[in-house]
Amino acid sequence: MESRVQSQPNITDGSVRTPNGHHADRITAIRQEMEYLNTIGKRFVAALDRFQVHRALLAALQELYSFSACCILIKGEPFELFIIPCYPLDASFLEAMIQRISNAACALNFPAMTPAQLTRSAYFDAPDELALTRVEGDVAESEIGSGLNIPLTVENRIIGMLSLFDEKVGTFDANLLQLTTMIADYAAVALENVRLHERENALWREAELERMRLELIIGSMAEGLLITDERGAVTSLNKSGEQLLSEALADLTTDVPLRKIAETSSIPWLLRLGEIISQALAGHTVKSQELVVGKEEGRVPLTLSISAAPLHDANGISARPIGVVAVLNDITSTKQVERLKDDFVSVVSHELRTPLTAIKGYTQHLARRIERRLRKLRADTEHIVPALELPESYDLRSLNIVQSQTEHLERLVNDLLDLSEVQWGHLNLHCETFYLADLLTETVRSV
Repeated sequence: MESRVQSQPNITDGSVRTPNGHHADRITAIRQEMEYLNTIGKRFVAALDRFQVHRALLAALQELYSFSACCILIKGEPFELFIIPCYPLDASFLEAMIQRISNAACALNFPAMTPAQLTRSAYFDAPDELALTRVEGDVAESEIGSGLNIPLTVENRIIGMLSLFDEKVGTFDANLLQLTTMIADYAAVALENVRLHERENALWREAELERMRLELIIGSMAEGLLITDERGAVTSLNKSGEQLLSEALADLTTDVPLRKIAETSSIPWLLRLGEIISQALAGHTVKSQELVVGKEEGRVPLTLSISAAPLHDANGISARPIGVVAVLNDITSTKQVERLKDDFVSVVSHELRTPLTAIKGYTQHLARRIERRLRKLRADTEHIVPALELPESYDLRSLNIVQSQTEHLERLVNDLLDLSEVQWGHLNLHCETFYLADLLTETVRSV
């Protein structure tokens, strides 16, 4: 093989070549070299991982040389050292080999690394199909006879170093250095492709794990989550959302916008849901919109609070939303508490009005009796003690205060009833005319 890949063919002693014959031999040698490079290139292209790259490199180099070990140092954080021995080596030989790799790496301006660090990071890869056997009687040497270090470059960027070592002196032919460098370049490109492929696979695995984690989180949410596309069609609906919207009796995850589904459905709240989604698609954030999706026969129907926000592209290229994210909260229990509170206020208000009516009636009755008595006493004593204030006058003022406060308390009770009606949308307003001066005078007098 060595004679086949020589840049110049061997010429036998005493032979005479014509110019045409010499040119033909040169073309033949170039063709053989191109066929050889094409063969090893296919090996590197077919390599799917770094170990297959190592095997392709070792097979290509073994066709040129007979050596003891092939080492590949890859730059990175951390750096990696792969040692591929062709047969068992002496420990001293390995130590000397690692020392030479460290020195050569420093000469190529690699990050500082000591032989001890290289030893800890070294990985031995010895493919059985490419292993060589020692000639019977040969003993493993402890010293390096020959060594060759070639940078591994990709687009003028050094990514590592290829090192070859042998126990014998003069193993590596200088005439094959250019071809060896080309093989090293093939290996560098293949290793870089493998590194990028591994990085891509790692990113895909990370993205897949993140997707599964996100799906688990969304599926475990107590709130309903609804996601649509730019047309308003539901693309994702978690389990809580499916349960909350089960009254729709329709498949909302079809490739049909919610507005169109609502137009063909007899369920009234679907139209309101479509309007909320449309508002979010228009770029508006909708917060805490109540949606009654339960049947009205119940005391408190199933009620949802919906908040929707536009979903924009992460790249920010398009200003138009690419979808909507809506969160559905079941607030039925809150509505039940509010209804119980309103019922309690209503009952208490009615219970308060009953004694207030009695108090007000008796107060008015007593006030009228005292007024009649005062008129009679004033008429009888006017000529005797005209400037004397009668005790009944004080009692009348007290009764007027009691009556005024009773009327004030009655208004407060009516306000409680009105507030309960307002919360449920059943308030009827009664307008009447009053004089502000009289109202202020009465308020001051009551204080």
